[in-house]
Amino acid sequence: MGLYRAAWIALAVLVLVGMLAAFAPPIRQYRELRRMETELQEEIRLKEEILHHLKDQQERLQTDPDFVEKIAREELGLARPGETVFKFADDEPQTAVPP
Repeated sequence: MGLYRAAWIALAVLVLVGMLAAFAPPIRQYRELRRMETELQEEIRLKEEILHHLKDQQERLQTDPDFVEKIAREELGLARPGETVFKFADDEPQTAVPP
């Protein structure tokens, strides 16, 4: 009777170890895919934020003449006829899209 019991316990342990060995790689793969999904969702969120900013800027460029003048002066270095533009060496160029 004790031999059969030990054999069943050994068989159960072997089945359990076999199941763990069979399911361990898919579990690791699932965790990696979830991590990648989280990273990609964050990347999508950032891209959507940039897109929203660009759409806002496009709308302002189409409807706000003061904004167009500001962009022309600050980012393109343009001036009205007869104006004198002073540029200083330590001025940093401004960017249209936030980092």
